[in-house]
Amino acid sequence: YLRDYEGGKHCVFLLRRHPTAAILPQTTTYQQPTTRRTTISMLRASRLRSLARDISFAGVAGGSADFVCQRLESGLAVLPPDEAAPSYDWRRSFAFSTFTGLYIGGVCTPLYSLYPRIAASLFRSPSPNVSGAVATLCDNFVHVPFLYLPAFYLGTGALRGDSSAEMADGLRRNWAMSVASCLSFWLPAQFVIFSMVPAAYRVRCVASCDFVWNVALSFIAHRREPISDAPPAMMQADS
Repeated sequence: YLRDYEGGKHCVFLLRRHPTAAILPQTTTYQQPTTRRTTISMLRASRLRSLARDISFAGVAGGSADFVCQRLESGLAVLPPDEAAPSYDWRRSFAFSTFTGLYIGGVCTPLYSLYPRIAASLFRSPSPNVSGAVATLCDNFVHVPFLYLPAFYLGTGALRGDSSAEMADGLRRNWAMSVASCLSFWLPAQFVIFSMVPAAYRVRCVASCDFVWNVALSFIAHRREPISDAPPAMMQADS
């Protein structure tokens, strides 16, 4: 048999008795076989395009979520009569969008590929539901509390120009509430994503659901300190 690669399919032709002659259709056109280097270059280009799409999609979702959050904050805020409504914080949206795009679109892409390997190392031939449960538990009880949230508060704070003390204080004050809201939203959502959504679309699916989560996270990260945390002199003045 003579195998020739053409149009993505292997064409098999029967040779005549003479080893150099083959019965070939007259309309057949030939292409040189794709080299290994060309194939690797095409795969790399495809992965880079997919990574760029994931980063762009996650960044737009993060920036849109912060925009919605700021609009809700300005509409629902109860301010003293002598205090004007705050203007829109574009630097805050830039920090939120940049971090979300790079982390969700960039970091989570290789990270999510590790979860099926962890499930395979723990269980022999795990079902989609078992693999999805392992990925959900790893992401919500290991990745988010100890990697994502510290990176979020430090990264967005640095992009906004906060000092190291302000970034550490924001992480300390908001970490517990952020973890609690994450578990309540992402445990059911990620189980569905990791169990039913193909691996190639999981990052974009997470970024889509991330819009709702980012509205809540943006509110938690930028909420005002409660009155009980104010200095005693201020509380006495108010009374």
